[in-house]
Amino acid sequence: MTARLSETTLRIGLGVVSVAGLAVAGYLTAVRLEGDTPTCIVGGGCKTVQESEYSELAGIPVAVLGLLAYAGLLVAALLPGPLGRALGLFTALVSFGFSMWLTFAELFIIEAICAWCVTSAGLVTLALILAALRAFGPWARPGGSVHRSAPDLPPPGESPPAST
Repeated sequence: MTARLSETTLRIGLGVVSVAGLAVAGYLTAVRLEGDTPTCIVGGGCKTVQESEYSELAGIPVAVLGLLAYAGLLVAALLPGPLGRALGLFTALVSFGFSMWLTFAELFIIEAICAWCVTSAGLVTLALILAALRAFGPWARPGGSVHRSAPDLPPPGESPPAST
């Protein structure tokens, strides 16, 4: 028995990844706003990373940007059709690029690794894979597939075909 990949399955997967990301970014945001240090599950670089100059962008904590990105991915997962696919791919691409920059900064500039950041980078990578599969799958092409999450609307001025 083979599982069939559908836009609905990808939307659910993106939703699950988004909720997990919201939990990670929410924890890091709460810790940051309380002035505490995140509990580092593995290693010990979380404090170093969170206190570095790279933990903010234009005065906004990176964890808050993560909350916004994961919220955008969740909205994309909830939206069927082309708008959801475009929003998901755009948000995932930007998030992935930023996450890779932050990972580079951790490894080569800060020289400390934060397990929470690595977890978020993994979630963003999964989100990009899911969003790309969703954006470029057969349901995204004219004519689509029978495995659609929502029907296409008829072009303006045309009425939908009569159902039998």
